[in-house]
Amino acid sequence: MSILIADSGATKTEWCLTKGNQTKKFHTEGLNPYYHTTDSITDIVERHLKAKLNDVTIEEIHFYGAGCDGGKKDQRIQKALKKIFPTAMVYVFHDLLGAARACFQHEAGIACILGTGSNSCLYDGTKIIEHIPSLAFILGDEGSAGYFGKKLINKYFRREVPGDLKEELEENHDMSLDHILKGVYDGSQKSRFIASYSSFLGKHADHPFVKEMLREGFENFITRIILKYSNANQYEVRFIGSVAFAHRKLITNILQEHGLKAGMFIRHPMKHLVKFHSVEVT
Repeated sequence: MSILIADSGATKTEWCLTKGNQTKKFHTEGLNPYYHTTDSITDIVERHLKAKLNDVTIEEIHFYGAGCDGGKKDQRIQKALKKIFPTAMVYVFHDLLGAARACFQHEAGIACILGTGSNSCLYDGTKIIEHIPSLAFILGDEGSAGYFGKKLINKYFRREVPGDLKEELEENHDMSLDHILKGVYDGSQKSRFIASYSSFLGKHADHPFVKEMLREGFENFITRIILKYSNANQYEVRFIGSVAFAHRKLITNILQEHGLKAGMFIRHPMKHLVKFHSVEVT
């Protein structure tokens, strides 16, 4: 059986074609239905994925995506994929369920995403039983790249970034007000634009100013969200995403300070999703 599994975030989509005990991975841009139409999704998959599959007949597609929270948004993904792969059974899930399955397989626990955006849930080994909304990068997304990018830009224009960091920030990023306002007001994917500035923090994680910013962001994510789940201290807390993986030591320390059990940190969930769907990875 040929199965196509997709893990789609705000920035990129990782695809894995599995056939027997063989796997092959591909990448396209993120396919969040908040930002894409059925036609644009069809165009991206047709141009950047379909041709690489060498006419393999796909029997099942399991698509885990940011923004796939039911209704018309899921239908955009489903219609696009059915148009390109008309004989395939297409299943569309929220990326949060994908994170839970990748982190815990069939066990219970608190699954978290910290990447371009942030999210979390309490998972019972089969389904999500509690979910505190992330509220997106404008209202929430604590601990995410979007959250830190927004904080960094704000502090820059409020003249709170120390001189040594300010100079390097200006050398490596366009900090002109016109550029930033254009990205915020005119850009089709504002969260991705703002999140791009957070890469600067990862390169200077040992700087006292950056350390304080990172601790504040992760502390907010843990105290304002994770601790609010029912009996949170009885479960392991596991993470998916590049931001969590890069700062796993700091996050582990904060979790332990609050009496929570730190579990594994997964940078890329695909091999764990492949395992969940019972396909042997070679």
